[in-house]
Amino acid sequence: MKSRSLALLTVAVLFAALAVPVWLDAQSDRDHSDKYPHYKLVDIGTFGGPNSGNNGESIVMNSAGGVTGSADTSTPDPTCFSDCFVFHAFRWRDGALTDLGALPGGPSSATNAINSHNQVAGFSENGAINPLNGVPELIATVWQDSKVINLGTFGGNFSLASMNNDHQQVVGCASNDIPDPFTPTGIFYLLGFDPNQLRAFLWQGKKLHDLGTLGGPDACAVWINDRGQIAGASFTNSNANADTGLPTLDPFLWDDGKMLDLGTLGGTIGLAFMVNNRRQVIGQSSVAAIPGACVGGSGGAPGCHGIVWERGVLTDLGTLGGDFSIANWINDEGEIVGVASTTGEATVHGTLWKNGVITDLGTLPGDCGSQAFAINSSGQIVGQSLPCDTSRPRAVLWERDRTIHDLNVLVKQGSGLELTDPKIINDAGAIVLEGFLSNGDQHSVVLIPCDADEEGSVDTKEDAATAAPRNSAATDNGPSASSQAHPNSHATVAPWRAEMHRRFRVPTSGLAMPKN
Repeated sequence: MKSRSLALLTVAVLFAALAVPVWLDAQSDRDHSDKYPHYKLVDIGTFGGPNSGNNGESIVMNSAGGVTGSADTSTPDPTCFSDCFVFHAFRWRDGALTDLGALPGGPSSATNAINSHNQVAGFSENGAINPLNGVPELIATVWQDSKVINLGTFGGNFSLASMNNDHQQVVGCASNDIPDPFTPTGIFYLLGFDPNQLRAFLWQGKKLHDLGTLGGPDACAVWINDRGQIAGASFTNSNANADTGLPTLDPFLWDDGKMLDLGTLGGTIGLAFMVNNRRQVIGQSSVAAIPGACVGGSGGAPGCHGIVWERGVLTDLGTLGGDFSIANWINDEGEIVGVASTTGEATVHGTLWKNGVITDLGTLPGDCGSQAFAINSSGQIVGQSLPCDTSRPRAVLWERDRTIHDLNVLVKQGSGLELTDPKIINDAGAIVLEGFLSNGDQHSVVLIPCDADEEGSVDTKEDAATAAPRNSAATDNGPSASSQAHPNSHATVAPWRAEMHRRFRVPTSGLAMPKN
């Protein structure tokens, strides 16, 4: 299936159910004398087609262990919008996979987030073709109480729901019917849409509310916390800059009915990705020396830096000696994880920013790079360790002491899956990620913490072929590994950028979502 390069959409959610799943208590009951964590692997499977997966840097798993994503059906898709199979949004919980369906007339649907009430937010085709660009119309959609709810638009032909909170508030962006002189494809979180104005929305009380802009024609909302504070980006005027051909784009925080301009690091492109429950906002910004560096959602361009905004102050998170960084996740303790380039743009490493200190998280032995995607309230981090060649990355876990583990060796072998792409780790330590079968099909996977004697796999695809992952020693690899450069590490940056463009399940360039 597909997947974001710059962040959409993605934080800890409160769980208020009466019955707590057994695995939720497993984390606290684990034998802490055991040297390594252990997980039970669950292959979520598909609806008869080859692939399934989840959006990146989003709340695709809630605190109760409910998971959302999309999965291929066996029905061919004549438009080849995704991988030439019709795909449907799903919800998985306690071993049960539910097909959430699509809007009437729409063959395919996908999701971005799930809250503690199992309300799911995303988008669906509606069966119509957008007359302005000739591609299937996508409409913001919520799945709630066994209903598929069309959130509509502001008069245009495109909308997308990016995030919901525990108060059933949903945010995203939707087009109106006003022609837009600027078509910011590739600017707003890699969203593709029709050539009308794009407006940030809040959906509550069954109504779609236009949040306005910072003075320009377009805006998009990508995150809402449980206090109802919203993060996104907006054009600040309608004057094209020479470096991008587009107006200045600034990150915003919408709070108490007002949209606050968070500013940039001196460049003309800034994006907000996430706001935690402490009103801390993370994102990216171009620096003054390269004002259009973040254009196109590349994330890895020199001069595009991770940022954090708090109490009126915008801070450059810095790098590991290179000239770009990305902030992917912030927890409610204010710990930020992402990726940054090293001196001379030699490679990229997973990075932790905490209390003003930047920490290089390092790689698995023999690898050339890494990236960190998410961190839970306990400080556990998930991400990837990147090889020095064209082989697939390995899904990794950094424990609280920053010891790095290959997740492929922390599960019972024989599942038939090579684990490559973590999406989230919740506060119980459960992980949602994607893995490859030996035939190249990709599946959504859940790793559930367990005792060593419970370690095992539950493979919902009965005929899955066994695929042996790349060898990795199950040894402690602490922060010291981070300082080891590899002679071929320069080759890591370009494949990493390509990997970022494949990660996120949102429409790109107005045409299709790239296949992972």
